[in-house]
Amino acid sequence: MIPFGDAITKFFHDMGIMELRLRNQNPDYAKLSYNSSLYLDIIMAHQGEYTPSRLADMLHVARPSVTQKLNQLEKDGYIIKKQSETDKREYYLYFNADCYAEATCSAYQHLQNHIEQKIKERYTKEEIDKFSEILSFIGDICVDDTL
Repeated sequence: MIPFGDAITKFFHDMGIMELRLRNQNPDYAKLSYNSSLYLDIIMAHQGEYTPSRLADMLHVARPSVTQKLNQLEKDGYIIKKQSETDKREYYLYFNADCYAEATCSAYQHLQNHIEQKIKERYTKEEIDKFSEILSFIGDICVDDTL
């Protein structure tokens, strides 16, 4: 069995390879800068959760830099900013699925379905539930402001 620390390192390594492969195999994704694609990944995974200010704070990036990046992504049609109904000063960020070819969107869905299928074939529901809890905890650690 691989030591726990090595398993974490391997996981991040393998995820990086997977991400770069998907980028290079899908023209819609490949034409974006790596930085822009990371912004899109965040927005896609958390539709309507982030405002530009909250995103800047979370990423520890200057707000004008984030605003500039988001304005370009909006201009290029990758994201949509929707004004808050309760606070007209706030805008929430949404991924515009119309900007990607179906093949690009389905590549991510196919990968997710494949991973789920393989895990369900190998592990019990209880093990999967525990693994889901652990993955969520790892995610929380990775975005913790104290790192």
